[in-house]
Amino acid sequence: MKTRIWLNLDPKKVDVSHLYQRFDEMGCEFTAEAVDKGDRESMLTHAMNADIIIATMEPYDEEIFSRIEGKVRFIQKYGTGLDTIDLAAASRHGIPVANVPGANAAAVAEIAMLHILNLGRKFVPCVTGVKKGIWPSTITGSELDGKTVGLLGYGKVARHLARMLSGFEVRILAYDPFVEKDPEGRAELVESEEELFRRSDIVSLHIPCTAETAGTINRDLFCQMKEGSLLVNTCRGGVVNEKDLAQALRNGTIAAAGLDVLTDEPPKEDNELMKMDNVFISSHMGAASFESELRSQIFMADNIEKFLNGGKPDSVRS
Repeated sequence: MKTRIWLNLDPKKVDVSHLYQRFDEMGCEFTAEAVDKGDRESMLTHAMNADIIIATMEPYDEEIFSRIEGKVRFIQKYGTGLDTIDLAAASRHGIPVANVPGANAAAVAEIAMLHILNLGRKFVPCVTGVKKGIWPSTITGSELDGKTVGLLGYGKVARHLARMLSGFEVRILAYDPFVEKDPEGRAELVESEEELFRRSDIVSLHIPCTAETAGTINRDLFCQMKEGSLLVNTCRGGVVNEKDLAQALRNGTIAAAGLDVLTDEPPKEDNELMKMDNVFISSHMGAASFESELRSQIFMADNIEKFLNGGKPDSVRS
């Protein structure tokens, strides 16, 4: 019987032809079909019919793992972040989970860079104004040169962003408790989150969302920031206390924010950030480039092939 692989993704929205080709070569039965992450029963129906799951943003918790134990043999995350998967529960139920570290790092860094430039130069409001018939619709903004950019977290995405920023005349600060030095010498490592927020004109977030980090980007840190600072988040919405962020944006502590991620995706109707003129929100598009999609698919197919051949896939996290 063929190994059944399910990818929770709409093949009309993302080109997964590489995966169809690779899994056909492996003799596997591959299905790419999207299920809403909130539809647990539909998700379970698809999961129970699969031997291997390629997960996107749907949640896998204790209840789900207890029901798929003995049926699903391996879960491969389509991406880096594992905040939607309870790794401890996966281990308890004997289901290994792997991610795709670094394949989309450059793509995410580009979106952070775009948000930084837009917040300074007001590019999106200008373009939007022109389409509304306003000419000129220019809003005077600030150059990036001369600014201090703080990177909270200094993993693969942040290091790509530091590379991109190095073309500007900026000072780059970074805080990451797990990084002792910057091998490329692009960033000055600081001693604490508080120091990073206090010294930076622009703060860009690059940390995972875990039990330890959820909601920690809050009023206490915003109060450390220079008046009129900018905040960019392309990691996970859950690391930010959004009520505190809205308050900091209202009182001018933070002049503007660029967000590719939110706590709830899609956002709820009462999310105040959606109604603020100084907040620019993109729809979690950071990883979505043609190049990163292909790199990710090659990595995932290699992982699954290794698993099926009895080996331990790269980047197993549980």
